[in-house]
Amino acid sequence: MGYYHITMAFIDETPIGVDLRPLLETHLCEFAAPTLTFDKLDAFTSMSGMHVIYLKATEVPKSFMSLVHAIRTDLRSAGCVMNSNFQLHVTLGRVKDPRTQLSTLHKMLETVCLSAFSLTLIDVDYRVFRGGAIYEAKLAIK
Repeated sequence: MGYYHITMAFIDETPIGVDLRPLLETHLCEFAAPTLTFDKLDAFTSMSGMHVIYLKATEVPKSFMSLVHAIRTDLRSAGCVMNSNFQLHVTLGRVKDPRTQLSTLHKMLETVCLSAFSLTLIDVDYRVFRGGAIYEAKLAIK
């Protein structure tokens, strides 16, 4: 169905005629591919009311968080509207049943033993929501 990804910025509105590719290129051209270690399962309630079960990295490299902050700051300066904050997560599934309590999900997830594993993030895509890529970059492994 989909693919696993991390959304740095979900852009709700982009000004007409603004090309964001140079902005992304500026930030990504020299950025080394970060390695993130995922070590926990967790859940949160989305803006739509459904619960999201996700992988979490409890220790996130400061350089990666600085990159995310810089990109989001420049997107806002370019006139983009982002209604959601950044929360580093990799969605594994969604619970759409409104009877399900988030506290119940948390209790269930606490029983799962997850061995920590690391991934190096190499591919960066700027894409239309549920659509094709507008810009793609490969981060250098150093």
